[in-house]
Amino acid sequence: MAREVTLMSASLLGVILLSYLLGSIPFSHLVAHWRTGLVLREVGEGNVGSRNVWHVAGPSWGVLAGALDMSKGLVSYLGAAAIHAPPPGVVLTGFAVLVGHQFPLFLRGQGGKGLATSGGFMLGISPLSTIAGLILMGLAFLFFHDFNPSIVVGAVSVILLPLLFRQPLWVTGFALGLGMIMGAKKLLDRPHEAEVWASQPWQGEASPGWREPCGDAPPTANT
Repeated sequence: MAREVTLMSASLLGVILLSYLLGSIPFSHLVAHWRTGLVLREVGEGNVGSRNVWHVAGPSWGVLAGALDMSKGLVSYLGAAAIHAPPPGVVLTGFAVLVGHQFPLFLRGQGGKGLATSGGFMLGISPLSTIAGLILMGLAFLFFHDFNPSIVVGAVSVILLPLLFRQPLWVTGFALGLGMIMGAKKLLDRPHEAEVWASQPWQGEASPGWREPCGDAPPTANT
């Protein structure tokens, strides 16, 4: 029995470590740099995320970056499931891949918020409720024509819908924890993003999620 517990602990530790390393792969940075030669953290909204890729490199590349970031979360969950990790182990694995995305080893700790990565992990834990949350986010976007309120609708849905799908209470608690970590990262990154946005904003009428659009038309971004 003691040996089985030791093996489980070692396996779980390995999955957590690998999840952090997987989260550290900066797909959005790599896609944007490959397509444009730009450093994603220095253009647009200054965030190393798929939304910034969408505006800097183009919609199709933003979708690709988002899918790759989401896959990091899903693969991490599958790793935890493969070793039959208990709920606390699953939670630690999810936090590890998110922190890896936010503070990546390969970008010296300068990563994105982790929305897609968290969504991928939640897709593994509670697929039906997460898909429903994504659908609601899409419908909200059709209604608001604005990403910022739409993502709020999606995030709240992903947090609460597991209860309607009769998932364990810890799943909702875990989703809430992911949201709080992402909110803290948003506040941490805001000074840098404001500085980048002031010099090289996106083209058109789009605005970052942390402030209202300016009245003046933004200058043309380097794309």
